[in-house]
Amino acid sequence: MTDHRDIEQRALQWRLRAEGPGWSADDQVALDLWLAEATAHRVAWLRAGAGLQRLDHLQQLQPATLAQQLPRRPHQAEWQPEGLGWKGWALAATVILSVAVGLLGWQQWQARGVQMYATAVGGKEIVPLRDGSRLELNTDTQLRAEVDDQKRVVWLQKGEAFFDIAHDESRPFTVFAGDRRITVLGTRFSVRQDGRRVEVMVEEGRVKVEALQPKVDAPPTIATRGKRVIAEANNTLMADAAPPVLQRELAWRRGLLIFDNTPLVDAAREFNRYNTQQLQVEGPGASTTRISGSFEATNLDAFARLLQRAYGLQLEPQGAAIRVTAAGEAA
Repeated sequence: MTDHRDIEQRALQWRLRAEGPGWSADDQVALDLWLAEATAHRVAWLRAGAGLQRLDHLQQLQPATLAQQLPRRPHQAEWQPEGLGWKGWALAATVILSVAVGLLGWQQWQARGVQMYATAVGGKEIVPLRDGSRLELNTDTQLRAEVDDQKRVVWLQKGEAFFDIAHDESRPFTVFAGDRRITVLGTRFSVRQDGRRVEVMVEEGRVKVEALQPKVDAPPTIATRGKRVIAEANNTLMADAAPPVLQRELAWRRGLLIFDNTPLVDAAREFNRYNTQQLQVEGPGASTTRISGSFEATNLDAFARLLQRAYGLQLEPQGAAIRVTAAGEAA
């Protein structure tokens, strides 16, 4: 099988799965990652969607006798990637007829400068944009970027990213995260979205943070170098972020987590962002233990062993988790 045909079949599989029952958030993340891998994947995805729509349309328009002869849209359970069968080949022929439609849609999308990016848990990616700006995506992050000659916009759908924005007074750079809009001309800053909480850290320059639909008449927050903005609901807090704080908060760019007298329960929450295996800190003895130092974000086992050696905490593997308790507190 050629790479091209493999990609086309893979795209059809994704389409059928996405439109079938049982589609989960994890499935969506996996699909986003696959789409982000290559332009050919995204083109094949559009072709598959156009082909399936055309197949449905033809079945609805044809007389009953002819409609019975047309290939029926397969369900997920019927899809056999290794052996297409006559239904699969008929569907593939329909897909081929839709290439022009798919390419037109994709070209229009590309002309708008729209790109999707995503990282898996523990992943990190550097993304150059066409305007000269550069993004760094942290673990488990999804965002959509639309950059063309008129506008520069990013929607941070989840996770965290660092923005190094090329200066352009004619095109402000806007980031949408949760219910907040962050606008800049040219600067370096990070945005982290954790549920409804949005946090902005400014390393250089100046950014404006404002609510999309403010319920109270409040002016936007202007944050300059060395400032941190934490926004949630109708509350916006701005605080100083001294160089050591900036270094600690942006250590993820070097693959590190830095803690300074941090409660273990908070340190574990950070580690869990970067690892599928999770730390579960239980009991007052372990939860109130405070941690200092720098650690490799994706090496959870090494961190757990240090807890055992340095603090005498007890580790108990439980499936995909490691339970951490103080001596004498284990159940």
